[in-house]
Amino acid sequence: MTTLVILQFVGIFAAYTGLTVLLPAVMFRRVLRGRRLSEQFLMCYTFGNFYIINIVFAVQLLHISNFQTLVLLTVVLSVLIWSRVNRISLRKLIIKNAEACRKLLQGSMGIKGALYRVWQKFIRMLKYAICFFYREVVCNTLQWILAGAIVAALFWVYGRQLILTYGYRASDIPVHLNWINQMSRGNLFVSGVYPFGFHCVVYYLHTVFRVDTYVILCLFYLVQVFFIHVVLLAMLKMLCRSLYFPYAGVLVYILGSFWARQTYSRFGASLPQEFGMIFVIPSIYFLIRFFQTEKENLKTKETKLTLGCFAIAFSLTLAIHFYGTMIAGLCCIGIAVGYVFRFLNKEYFRRIMMTGIISVFLAVLPMAIAFAGGTPLQGSLGWGLSVINGGNSDNEEEENTVTQDMTIEEIAANLQGSSESKENTGTASVQSGKNTPTVTETPKPSLGEKVGEIPGKIKDTWNMMAQRLREFIINLPEKWCAYAVLTGIGVLILLGLVFIIFRRTAYGEMLMSAGFCMGILTLLLCAGNLGLPVLMDSARCSIYYAYLLVATLTLLGDGILYLIFMPRILKVIRNAAALGLTVITVAGMIYQNLIKTPDFLSGYVSNGALTCLTNIIRENEDKTWTIVSANDETQMGLDHGWHYETITFLRKLEKMDKDTKVIIPTKNVYFFIEKIPLDYSVVYSGSGQSISKKGASQNLPNVGGISMYQGEGRWILMSRMYYWAQAFMEKYPNDMKVYYESEDFICYVMPQNMYHQYNFAIDYGYNQVQTQEENN
Repeated sequence: MTTLVILQFVGIFAAYTGLTVLLPAVMFRRVLRGRRLSEQFLMCYTFGNFYIINIVFAVQLLHISNFQTLVLLTVVLSVLIWSRVNRISLRKLIIKNAEACRKLLQGSMGIKGALYRVWQKFIRMLKYAICFFYREVVCNTLQWILAGAIVAALFWVYGRQLILTYGYRASDIPVHLNWINQMSRGNLFVSGVYPFGFHCVVYYLHTVFRVDTYVILCLFYLVQVFFIHVVLLAMLKMLCRSLYFPYAGVLVYILGSFWARQTYSRFGASLPQEFGMIFVIPSIYFLIRFFQTEKENLKTKETKLTLGCFAIAFSLTLAIHFYGTMIAGLCCIGIAVGYVFRFLNKEYFRRIMMTGIISVFLAVLPMAIAFAGGTPLQGSLGWGLSVINGGNSDNEEEENTVTQDMTIEEIAANLQGSSESKENTGTASVQSGKNTPTVTETPKPSLGEKVGEIPGKIKDTWNMMAQRLREFIINLPEKWCAYAVLTGIGVLILLGLVFIIFRRTAYGEMLMSAGFCMGILTLLLCAGNLGLPVLMDSARCSIYYAYLLVATLTLLGDGILYLIFMPRILKVIRNAAALGLTVITVAGMIYQNLIKTPDFLSGYVSNGALTCLTNIIRENEDKTWTIVSANDETQMGLDHGWHYETITFLRKLEKMDKDTKVIIPTKNVYFFIEKIPLDYSVVYSGSGQSISKKGASQNLPNVGGISMYQGEGRWILMSRMYYWAQAFMEKYPNDMKVYYESEDFICYVMPQNMYHQYNFAIDYGYNQVQTQEENN
């Protein structure tokens, strides 16, 4: 199973990378020529995802989506774009190749001559590949070694999950799996209009490359994680003046155990939010590139290309997840503040506003078409729009936040102070010893008193922000770390001003933009405490915050190095210092034991269940088998077999008589039973206990939805199923067999004669068997 999982991941990674990076690189070869490799990657990857997502949207909205239409549309559009961009006439190309075929068939051209032409083309391509490899790899060996260290770190921290935990690690994966499965049946937006970019990518991989959807969702998380970090590295390499410092920032982000857990815990699951987060970085980069363009170059094709890339990147954030759009939008505001003079210039302002409108239009168009056709908004999308429009957030934090560092006395004092402040806001107060209230007026503070309160308020706000960083971003006991981060953001803005004074205007404005972006995101993280609208709960915001904070601190370090070694003659020393700091930083983290040690447990699907499902699909013909299990396999095996809910099975056996029948009409029936039941995200006092007679003797959970498969309810159900299986195997010892067993999971198989099927309803000792008198 481990070997199969690795091969499946390699196939998925190769297919996705080929579609989103290599295919655009071929299509836009002339446009990409002469650019740095990092910029080529950002342009190709951004367009590649936009290309695939919108192809899927087009065929889905036209209700013609299948393997043939997806492949045909991809090939035809790719050839047309390739010929147009590279200025190659398809007509002349077809005539030229047809003429060569005619000569070959008529005998005027020999086989050797044809093979010689093919060989010459192959030699030219080989020479180009060798030159490219020498220029980009051999000449940059040290950089590729550091890039290899980043890949190794990614696999050490996140990649081991592939071989240790086969299943997914998020409770909402079955929902996304259902939505993608419904796309295969022609039902786009089955639960309502929602940003479906992530689902379109997974659907394309499933349909074209014939990989089961559940396999992609279990493994695609590592593909996401890889591109999350590679895109960050590519942007930093384009913005930094130090050659090696970007690698230090990315390695610190990957390896550091001092990041709060919620900033990276979701990286272990294939989720739309984290996939959409990738395209926040290209949005930032291409917007900075546009503002760095001189006014006389605004009408050039290069500027139009930059704006086009920005429009595509920003539209992808909205097409995949609206949280990413919020972050990208706030970062755009920060960049506009950093380049305020250019932003307010009519030529820049007009172009960026038009580009923003186009990007939103591109993202909203497929959803608007579906909505106009009568499809309602999905619940979370409607909620997101209400929050943006000023509505209340369900996740809004309480005004008085209690942290783990506060003592009972401090909590009581805060609560008492809060109640006193609320009582004193009115004009009526009851004095002790008097039965009639007296009206008192609170004296208005004078201008001098207001001015005198400003330093105290600033200090309180400063301390509050540092506290929020300690709660959600920095997982270190030292308080100075949070203050250092806030100070670093301010220093970055001042550093940008210094470079502007030194007439390094483009670089200085870029640093200021990064500082203003993080300042705005800090306000978002602390919005509830500042009385601002809570657009995003702090736990979700912390994921984006830590991601962009790494870029900001890397730019700060790069700016300091560049300030010290600014003359061009000191470039080699600057790069050597950056390399030394990179090595020292990583070595220091290892020495101080600051390396992440994430867990690799899945509380939703056991390895045994995934192993059995994989083998059942491979060994049986489609639609000839049924799995009796909890909810997860309902959607996992939807394209191959049938599923029977455990709770439905047991409830039919709960009160049975001689007429009770449970017939499952398939050739093979498999029963999935967890010997150590999973919690499924609900922890209870007996979490981790084995199934037992005590659990089987409990009443069945009388709840709906997923609740009966969570916590103690799952333990009861699995205990009941185990003793049913033992009783049924005792009754049919020559038929029912153990298909697979591990220390925490067991699967039974029951082959059936389709002309004589078994009745699975039996008295297994823990159900209530009704007598004839009770029936009467």
